[in-house]
Amino acid sequence: PRGSDRGAAEYARLEMLRAALMRGTAAGIASASALLAGHSLCTEDGARPRADSAWEFEKRMDAHPGTKRITSYNGRAEATASFQEPHSFVHSRRGEGAYEKFDVWLQPAERRTVALVQLGSSMCGHRGIVHGGATATVVDELFGWTAHRCGPDQPARIFTAYLHVDYKAPVVAGIPVVVVTGVERVEGRKIFMQSTVESLDGSTLFARAQSLFVEAATTENITEQYVGG
Repeated sequence: PRGSDRGAAEYARLEMLRAALMRGTAAGIASASALLAGHSLCTEDGARPRADSAWEFEKRMDAHPGTKRITSYNGRAEATASFQEPHSFVHSRRGEGAYEKFDVWLQPAERRTVALVQLGSSMCGHRGIVHGGATATVVDELFGWTAHRCGPDQPARIFTAYLHVDYKAPVVAGIPVVVVTGVERVEGRKIFMQSTVESLDGSTLFARAQSLFVEAATTENITEQYVGG
């Protein structure tokens, strides 16, 4: 049994979404995107503004109280030098088809970051649909940024100890999404965090994630400990 009329309608919507994605055509992807626009799962929590376009979202975030933009990869501003290095997985793949947008804002009082991210066609699994591993990489990267910026004493050497992602809806390539990442609690060298991946207007929840990051116990070269030299 499908329960209430609302539950039945939601079931029907998800069945239509699945059928649209299975077609794998441009029309199918467009249908999926339209269906997602009406898939309401998110609630207003004050973390960030709702918007109908990336431009509007950026403008509102830049004016949001207690918020500071810390990086921008939207073609209008350069990243800080420390995030232009080629060893950085996300930032070495900036550009069309890959990480097409990666803007991050810091809300230090709430120990939180808000990011505007857009993944291109080379990050897909099914045609037009972002690979789940790419979504996980984005949230993992932003957990690291948040732990560094919002953790105690801004630890520089932190590592992922645990990462869990619940996927709620497929992310469509070429469509910007909002990632809100916050510190839940700190226990010694352990930093517990949570994250959501949502649509610009907050109507669609694509994923929820939880993580545990651990600050390195030593300042020595960790690479040398495992690979030598």
